Amino acid sequence: MQKSRVWMFFVALAGLCWGVYVPLIAEGGKDLHSAFAAFLCVGGAYFLLAVLLPILILKARGKAPAWNGRGITFATLAGVAGAAGALCVIFATFVFGGPPMFVAPVIFALAPVINTIVSLFWHPDEGPLTFGAPREPVHWSLYLGVLLAGLGAAVVLAAKDLPALLAGKGVELKSGYTFVIFVLLAGLSWGVYVPFIAQGGKELKSSYASFLCVGAAYFVIAVLFPLGMLWYQSGQPVHPLPPGVPPVNYPDGVTLAALSGAAGAVGALCVIFATFEFKGPRIYVAPVIFALAPVINTIVSLFW
Repeated sequence: MQKSRVWMFFVALAGLCWGVYVPLIAEGGKDLHSAFAAFLCVGGAYFLLAVLLPILILKARGKAPAWNGRGITFATLAGVAGAAGALCVIFATFVFGGPPMFVAPVIFALAPVINTIVSLFWHPDEGPLTFGAPREPVHWSLYLGVLLAGLGAAVVLAAKDLPALLAGKGVELKSGYTFVIFVLLAGLSWGVYVPFIAQGGKELKSSYASFLCVGAAYFVIAVLFPLGMLWYQSGQPVHPLPPGVPPVNYPDGVTLAALSGAAGAVGALCVIFATFEFKGPRIYVAPVIFALAPVINTIVSLFW
């Protein structure tokens, strides 16, 4: 009985890590004045924690994972989904000016809805594209929770403009509402992350091998891609910063962006421990994480 509850500890830790992710990456990008530089720091942290660390652990254990195409594919897709979601957060918060206080709660309200739907109706052990009715009866309270999570996203967006609307003022954002598109894409990406990584670990029979595939995907998307974009931008005309904008703060910006990557990677590792090592049901793991994360994000964004 005690072992069956250990996964809850890693769920709580993942919620904490992912709860501070968005404020850290938003502040890091703000200090660096570069979305791709912030994303590169995230990728560097993932490379250390999700590539080098699992390689060392697998080597120390001396036990080779059950490498196979299905397991590698699922685990790598999890990494792609995670990295794509992180990139969408960068665009939502830094490029298109979405307020971090509202971006993360909406993402974390959408993600558990998508995760629950995928976990209930997707049966990958029967085939990669096999969908069907839930195999086990699900209590009605789960569906109620999913519905409330979806309503939570709408409430958070409404709360953003509600004071101005009640005061009879027009609502106008400096950068418009383009950031909402990337918020939705991030919610979609992170919504499928847990089912993918859980299935990958199951197929590979090794949580660290699954985590290594995630790190490899992050290396390509969050290290090589931003390096290429920074190299491309270095050949473009340099425009001075607008009046009143502080100069680039490299030490603080790099530290905050790297800390966000470390938080994301530790959260991903906690998901692996919760789902694979300690057999937490993937239907419930992600919704609880995504219920904790926006609470922590909002507290940090309000008071930090």
